Parts: sequence; structure tokens; C-alpha cells
Amino acid sequence: MQLKPSVEKITVPADELPPHLAPKDWMIDAPPLGDWAKRFYAEYVSITDEKELIDHLLEVRRRAWAVYQYRCIASFLFVNYNLREMYGAEWYQGILNRVNSGQKFLDLGCAFGQTGRDLVYDGAPQENIISGDLREEFWELGYDLYRDRHKFHAEFRQGDVFDPEYLADYDGQIDIVHVSSFFHLFEQKAIIHRLMRLVSSKRGSIIFGRQMGNTIPWFRKHPLRRGQGLYQHSEESFKAMFESVAPGKWDVQAWLTKRDVPADNGGFRGRLRFIITRL
Repeated sequence: MQLKPSVEKITVPADELPPHLAPKDWMIDAPPLGDWAKRFYAEYVSITDEKELIDHLLEVRRRAWAVYQYRCIASFLFVNYNLREMYGAEWYQGILNRVNSGQKFLDLGCAFGQTGRDLVYDGAPQENIISGDLREEFWELGYDLYRDRHKFHAEFRQGDVFDPEYLADYDGQIDIVHVSSFFHLFEQKAIIHRLMRLVSSKRGSIIFGRQMGNTIPWFRKHPLRRGQGLYQHSEESFKAMFESVAPGKWDVQAWLTKRDVPADNGGFRGRLRFIITRL
């Protein structure tokens, strides 16, 4: 049975678009804490006092910003991010059931490892979760962020996704791939080629995540990093791009939550979520 997200059941704050900010304003003063974040940090991290939690997040953010200047760090976009709210409770439960049954889950571009913790918090076995990132410093900061070095032992692989040897021992074995705030930073067709080697050939294998999008697709120069851009697809152009590269039959779903303020190209920027399932 194919898993389908129920868009109507997707809730806030994970689905709320952060305010449009100039790069100089990315470093917001304090993290916005939704109900899920408060519960997660109380139950998993054992921080129940809100002031203590805010101070803790500010300190980890300070150290992470010194590693690399991602907007998701400056604006605390990772704090409320959880798969249940982002994709709907029913769809997420299906993913959780699959990981519980032994299927392999890869979180690519994992940063602090928040998605792996999300799954483990909801009962998933750690041995079925692999996390990967270019910068191991973020992974190490994750142990401080979640205060769980003594109990969280899911596998982490440091490396470059464009290195053909990176994760090569998992080629063809990954049932579910999560890629969040990742695709838009790089040459997307090359990433898809690599994912095609990683994902299982079994029907129902899934690639899902989110990235920046636009109602009118365009390539935008990165506001901070010279020579780097941001690929902003529309729903239609993302589907066309994936289908032009990926062999076999896939169900490609994409939907854009857009801002009301026009972008420089005349379109409307927003968050593009996608769920891609092998048929």
C-alpha cells in the first residue's frame, strides 16, 4: 500500500514559513518554541524550564554558527522541525512503522541529527537509522544540543555526497531517504543520480524532504556565499527535473507553501515539500 501524505492534517508550527529576512537579520534573538519542541526538549533532553531551554539553544546556536553560516541555524529553523507536523501524523506513522519493521532510513544532510532523534523519540530502533553530513562538527554539537551522548548511538557518516565512495556500502539498501534544506544548495540532478544508487529497487522506496521553492522556477545567487546559488523549483519544474533523471517509474508529489510577498523574479518564494515513491 502506498503511503500518501494528508496535506489537510499538516499542522503548525513546523509548517509555518519563517519571516522573510535580509541576511543581516537572520540571527534572530530567541528561538520560537512550539508545543512539540517544548514537549520534546522536556521529555527527551530533560530541560523543562523555558528560560534554561532558550539559553541552551542560544549557546549551541552560537557554536554552530562558528562552524558554518546556514540560515536554518541563525533562525532556529531546526528547533520545531519534526516529521509528524511537517508531513501529517498518518503519513509519518507509516514511515515509523517501516523503520520499526527493519527498513533502513537515511537522513542526508542531517546537521545536528534532529531527524534521527525525532524517530528514536517516537520509538524507532537506532540501528535502522543512518545519518550523514559533510561537517562532523554539527553532529558532535548534536550530542550537546540533545544531551544524549550516553544513549543515542545511531550511525553517523561524515562525507561528501558527490564522492562516489561515500556511503557506497549502502548502495541499493536504503528504503527511505530524508533530505531537508539540502537539494537547493547543489546541482540537483547529480544528487538524484547518487540517490538512485542508494535507494532500494523495491516498490515503495521513498525519497522525501523539503527545499526552497518558487512559483516561477529560477536560480538565485546565494546572499552570503560567492559562487553559490539556490535552486528554486516550482511544483511542476521539480517533478519534471526528477523524472528527467531518475530511471524507472516513480510517483512524484510536490507542493509549495508560498509567501505573499513577490520575489525579484516576479514569482512567490516558499517551501517546497516533496515525496517521491518508487512504483
